[in-house]
Amino acid sequence: MTRTLAEALLLIFTTLSAGTVTFVATVLQPAMNDLDEAAFARFLPSLYRHAVRSVYAVGTSTVPFVAMIPYFIVYKVEHPWFVAGLACFTLASTASKIMNLPIYRRVAELKSDEVAKLREERRKLQGANHVRALISFVSVLLMAVQFAY
Repeated sequence: MTRTLAEALLLIFTTLSAGTVTFVATVLQPAMNDLDEAAFARFLPSLYRHAVRSVYAVGTSTVPFVAMIPYFIVYKVEHPWFVAGLACFTLASTASKIMNLPIYRRVAELKSDEVAKLREERRKLQGANHVRALISFVSVLLMAVQFAY
């Protein structure tokens, strides 16, 4: 496999993952904001449960990590823009684990009548989703720059 093909495949999966994250931040999050707090408290655990079982969601977020290992072994870090993009992808995923997962857990533990706490968690989730989408988008841009040179 050529380096260009390997980078193109990594870019495709990273773009698919970034697209999913952007969809969540720009379409699904506003829909969650329209829900009353009790409905949000029921919806978010269901969303999480379905997301972790989704072959698409898990695949597009996992394939780049798995593929990075042989990429770095074979091609090292000779393409700095591409490596920077992979680093941003890793940062976006790490941000998700640090920022989003605790929110999912807290919402699952809250009762539907804890309106103020649910409202605050929803606000935090919106911010976390936007940060994650922005970093994911930057990762795709950085990786794509490599193809311009």
